[in-house]
Amino acid sequence: MEKIDCTILISIKPEYVDMIFCGGKTVELRRVLPKNLTDDAELIIYASSPTRSIVGKARIKRVEDHPVEKLWRKLGHKTGISAKYFKEYFKGKDRGYGLVLDEIVKFSKPYPLNHLREKLNFSPPQSFMYATADLMEHIR
Repeated sequence: MEKIDCTILISIKPEYVDMIFCGGKTVELRRVLPKNLTDDAELIIYASSPTRSIVGKARIKRVEDHPVEKLWRKLGHKTGISAKYFKEYFKGKDRGYGLVLDEIVKFSKPYPLNHLREKLNFSPPQSFMYATADLMEHIR
């Protein structure tokens, strides 16, 4: 199956969003990879509760797909988490994915969930979703 370009929106805990914006986290870990995700895809960052807002974007420089142990050895120092938390997160998984982030931009004004619900009938994903054309137009 050929991959096509897509923009994804990912829910991330606010403490990790802060680490992304300050440069302490340049790899976002995922247990499941969106099917159409390609290198150079755009990533929209949704900070989950209590922030509950779209707060920025980044470019996915590349997607790293490795056995879990190799993923930690190769990218663990760029994830902003401990080895213990990493092992808990990937428990039961043989493979993991690292989204290597680049061109990180924090929006000067976030887009709060209540506003997005009112304007676009938006519901944030538990993990990720493909960004709709309406959402992209709204945040540009």
